[in-house]
Parts: sequence; structure tokens; C-alpha cells
Amino acid sequence: MPRAALAPVAIALSAAAHAETLLLVPDTGADKVWAFSAFDGSVVSNSYIPADGIMKQVMQVAQLPGGTIVMADPGTSQSCAADDAVREYTPCGQYIRTIASSADGVCNPEGITVAYGKAWFVRLYDAASEPTPGASALWSFEFDGTGLSQSCLNVGLDKPWGVVPFQGGFRVSDSTDDNVEFVGLDCVSRPPFVDSDGVTGVNFPQQVSLLANGTVAVASFSAPTQGLYFYAPNGTYLDVHIPATSPRGIFPLGNGEILYTGGTQVRAYNPTEFTDRLIINQAGASFRWIAAIERCESDLDCSGAINGADLGALLGGWGAAGPS
Repeated sequence: MPRAALAPVAIALSAAAHAETLLLVPDTGADKVWAFSAFDGSVVSNSYIPADGIMKQVMQVAQLPGGTIVMADPGTSQSCAADDAVREYTPCGQYIRTIASSADGVCNPEGITVAYGKAWFVRLYDAASEPTPGASALWSFEFDGTGLSQSCLNVGLDKPWGVVPFQGGFRVSDSTDDNVEFVGLDCVSRPPFVDSDGVTGVNFPQQVSLLANGTVAVASFSAPTQGLYFYAPNGTYLDVHIPATSPRGIFPLGNGEILYTGGTQVRAYNPTEFTDRLIINQAGASFRWIAAIERCESDLDCSGAINGADLGALLGGWGAAGPS
């Protein structure tokens, strides 16, 4: 495939002095969530959300407008089990509640995102693993956790994984046919965004991300064509980078590089210089998908809001000794 340099990409970072953009990456090898710099991918915390015995195999997180973090956790297998859930945590990583679980028909939630005034996630149905009938579908809920709804069935989703908002709908990766599907809010079936044969194109697509210039980036996990794939907004193939590890997560950095994850590694690819650098290789880790959150340093009680409780916490610590 011909190689052409991609235009530099960047994500907007908050201009507010008290806010910081972080990239959160679940590590299912240790059941915790790491934090990385949204600018250069450097490690901020190897335990931003520590292992708490509740998380089992978090695939991806997303941040609600109020600041809290929701996470899609498909549990320890692709069967339908009590561990499968969408859970909510404070901006600082403390468990709040379970929003959806297998009791609601939500098994194997994979990708999760916020768009169009709601939170959305894909539910993966694996007939070989689940003993009862189910269906792969797109689900949604309101920001307050109410209104859980199965939104789209029979829209070409066989075994969906990643989901990203795009042009009034969603791009959804599907490992059964190796396509990146398009699901509109009207739930009408449409031709795939990327129609792959799994041999010369994407094989087992995982996370799908959008770059600031409109390029669609896809992490292709499996041989023979594992790599970082890039497509124009109309689905035209642009380029592929063959990485040092089979990629699961993919996301743009503020410095123009592409952060990606796979197995024990987190790496950054420069699409203009065609260079690849290692950020971390953590023995025992299993890094998943990448999501941006805003951390507000003035939110002292981690409620997701700046209010009187934070002022009280500030005044309560007034005059105390700082860190040594």
C-alpha cells in the first residue's frame, strides 16, 4: 500500500488554568485505570483508578458532562455474567453506582462514548458464549443514569467493539466481518464505512477514533493485517502503520502523534515522520482503549462540580502543612 504523510493532528486542550486533560487507559491485567498526558502521552498515574474489586475487565471509559466517569466492563468472559456492567465513578476514581448490568439485558458492554445529549455504548452478543438468546446492539442512557434503552438492532452489528460519533451517527468496529460499520441515529442499515476482507485490510478492528483533521483512525488487532489504519471522512484508505505490538486502542495526542495501546505496551506514532516510540512496557499489563477526560484541580471533593463543599474543604485545610 502506498505511504503518504498525514497532516498533523491535535486535540483541543482546556485553556482553563484549573483544568487538565488526561487520557485514561484501562489495564485489565491489573484491573485498574492508568492516566497519560493528552499532549505527549507521558505517564501521569499508573493507578488513577486503583483496583477496587469491582472492576473486572474495563474496556473503555467516558466522561459525562457533570464530570463523573462511566466505564464499560464486559466482565471476565464473553458470557453473560453478573460482572458485566456499565458503572459510574467520581472524577477522581471512586465508585458511585452501577447504571446497567446483566439484569437489565446489558452483557458484554464494550465501547462507550458521549454524544447527541446521551451516553452510548455497544453491547456485544456472542452466541457461542451466552447460553440465552441476545442481540448485539447500540444502547443509550441519560446523563443522570436514567432512561436505559436498547436503541438499534439489526443494523449490521454482528460482534461490535468500538464506537465513535461521526456525522450524525456512529462508526462501530465489527470483528465478525472486520468492517467499520455506520449506524445512524435512525437505526437504518447502511453500507459499511470500511468494507474489509480481513486479509488485505483491517482484521479484528478494535477502537475507532477521530483525528482533528477529520481522518478516521482504526486499531486493527489481528494478523495478518494488524496495524494503525487511517481513512478519509468518506472512507477512502489513506495509510497504515505496522506497529510493534497488536493495537487495541488508538487516540490523537496534542503534539500531533497518535497514542496507541496493545498488550503490555503504550506507544506513540508520528504520522509525519513515520517514527514510533515506546512510552511504557509494563509486565503483566493488558492495556485497552483510550479516552479523554477533564480533571478539574479545584474540585477538591471529586464531586464533578465546583461548589461550597470544595470551599469548605479548602478552608478546613487552611494553614495545614503542605507536602514535604
